[in-house]
Amino acid sequence: MNTARPNLDWMLDELADNPHTRHAVLLSGDGLAMAASSGTNQALKETAAALTSGLQSLSRASWELVSDEPMRWMRTVVEFEGGYLLVVAAGHETYLVISASADVDFAAYSDAIEHLVSRLGDALGVEHRSAERP
Repeated sequence: MNTARPNLDWMLDELADNPHTRHAVLLSGDGLAMAASSGTNQALKETAAALTSGLQSLSRASWELVSDEPMRWMRTVVEFEGGYLLVVAAGHETYLVISASADVDFAAYSDAIEHLVSRLGDALGVEHRSAERP
């Protein structure tokens, strides 16, 4: 049985072709880099994995501050003076980390991210994030 994961770097490169995207990394729920856009070296992938593993975990656990009923985490946005770090649920046990410049148009960018998340879910054979539980 072949359990090798498909190479998804090219899908992340499509998002990274946006002039405002710096890096895109797909991570498993346990924080292992599964794919990355071109120009994202191994050290940067490992840094993204280590930093955002905790960030997405904390974000997922904070639903009680928003509602009395369990809610699905969808994304976390960290804003810096010169850009953004987005951590996005990409499916069951996967999430996407994207860094973007401050000039990004969030409305258009969100559409591109949603399209990528749908394609990644199909490629990985995982449930789309609409089925994800808190």
